[in-house]
Amino acid sequence: MGSIYKLMDTTKIPPPKEFPIPDDFHLNNRKRFLNNVKQLGDLTNRVLLLKGAITLDINDDDQEYSVEQESNFFYLFGVQETNCYGVLELDTGKTIVFVPKIPESSKIWMVVKSIDDIKQQYKLDQVYYEEEFSNFLSNKKPNVIYYYQGIDSDSKRPLAIPSQEFLKQYNSNYDDIYSILNETRVFKSQQEIDILRYAARLSSDAHVKVLRKIGPGNKEYQIEALFKYETMVNSGCRYKAYDCICAGGRAGATLHYIVNDQYIKDDTFILCDMGAKYYGYCSDITVTFPSGGKFNDKQKVVYNAVLDAQQQAFSRIKVGVNWGDLHMLAERVISSHLLQAGLLKGDIDQINQNRIGQLFFPHGLGHLLGMRTHDVGGYNKGCPPRSQEIPNLRFRRDLQAGMVFTNEPGCYFIQFILDAAYADPIKSQFLNKELIDQYMEVGGVRLEDDIALTENGPEILNRVPRTVEEVERCMKGEDWLK
Repeated sequence: MGSIYKLMDTTKIPPPKEFPIPDDFHLNNRKRFLNNVKQLGDLTNRVLLLKGAITLDINDDDQEYSVEQESNFFYLFGVQETNCYGVLELDTGKTIVFVPKIPESSKIWMVVKSIDDIKQQYKLDQVYYEEEFSNFLSNKKPNVIYYYQGIDSDSKRPLAIPSQEFLKQYNSNYDDIYSILNETRVFKSQQEIDILRYAARLSSDAHVKVLRKIGPGNKEYQIEALFKYETMVNSGCRYKAYDCICAGGRAGATLHYIVNDQYIKDDTFILCDMGAKYYGYCSDITVTFPSGGKFNDKQKVVYNAVLDAQQQAFSRIKVGVNWGDLHMLAERVISSHLLQAGLLKGDIDQINQNRIGQLFFPHGLGHLLGMRTHDVGGYNKGCPPRSQEIPNLRFRRDLQAGMVFTNEPGCYFIQFILDAAYADPIKSQFLNKELIDQYMEVGGVRLEDDIALTENGPEILNRVPRTVEEVERCMKGEDWLK
C-alpha cells in the first residue's frame, strides 16, 4: 500500500483561468432592452415583473437540486439567488429585487446575504425582502405591470409568471414583452460575444483533451467526466449547457444520446456533443472521431460528407442569407456524397426533389445560441414560421449581424427511418440497401461549430480539429493546428 502512495502524482492544480465580466454588463443588457421596449409608446410608471428560478427539493430528502437562475432574470438583473422577484421600471430603468428573508439561524448551514450585500453585489437600485412586495406596489401604483408570457418554440412550454393574489388588482399586459425581450436576446452585444467565445474556447480545450485521452476500453461516461473536470477545474464551469452526449458506435445514430454507459469498442466512431456554460452563456460543440485514432474508409466517406456540408454552409454565411436555404444546401451536399459513394442511386436532382437526404440528416442545420443552448427568438413574432418542409429546423430567419448560432450538419444511419424508407415505393428506389447495411456500424457523424455573425462576416468561436488529418494528428498528440 505504501508503494502506491509513493507513485501518486502530487503536482498541484494550477489556478483557474476566468474571464472578467464587465461591471456594466447587465446594465448594458437592460439599456438595449429598454431601447427596444420604447416601441410600446408611453411607458410612464409601467414596470416589467419577472420571477426568478425557485429552489427544488430532492423528493422528500433534506437536500435541494442545484438550480440555475432563470435566463431572463439573470440577463436583466444578474442576480444568482433563487426565489426572487424582479421589477424593472420601464420609464426610469431602475431595478428593484425582492428576496426571501432567511432566518439568521441558517447562517450555521449556508451563506446568508443581507439585502445590502445583494444590492451592492449586483449593483441594483433597491432590494427588499419579499414580504414587502405587496406594500411596494401599493405605494408605487404602477399604471401597467408587464409579464413575460409565451410558449417557447422548442420546448412548447410557457415560463411560470408571478401569480400572487395581490397582483390581480393592477392592470396587466401579457402580450407585448415576450417577443421584445426575446428579440433583444437574439442580437448579442460585443460583451456577450466575448463571453460566448470564451465558453467555446474552454470547451474546445476540453474536447481536445478527450480526443487525446479516450480510446477503446474506456466507457462513455469517462468522456463526460473528463470534459466536466476540464471545464470546471480550469474555469469554474459548475453548470453545463446540456447533458453530455458521448456516443460510441451505433449509439451515434441517437441524436441526443445521454445514457453514456457503454464501453468504447475498437475501430468505431465516437460522437461527442458537449458544451460548458460560463456566466450563464452556453457553448455547443460536437466532434466525431475514430476510437483507434485512424479513420477507416467507410468512416471517411461519411465524415467528409458532413465536413463538406459544414464548410459549404459556413462559406455562404453572411448578413441577409436565409438559414433555411443553408439547411437545404447542407442536405444536398450530404446527398451528393452519399450518391458518389454508392449508398444512394439514381439522378441527384430526383434525389433532392424527393428529400432523400433528410433520411440521413433529420435535424436542423443549427439553432440560435446564448443563455440557452436552444436560445429564444427562433420563431419570434414577425419571423418566418416553422416550415413543414424542414420541421426540425429551430429557426428559419434571415441572418443578421449580432446573431450567434450553431452550424451542425450530420449524417446518421437510423434503422427505423431507413426501414420506413425501404417500404416506400418512391424512396426505396434511391437507396442501395445492401451497401447501406454495411454502413450501419458507422452510427452517426455530427460536426458542430458556434458561429457569431458580424457585419464583417462570420466567426467560428470554437477551435477544434475538423479535417481527417487534423483529427488524426490531434489524437496522436501532435500539433493539429500546423
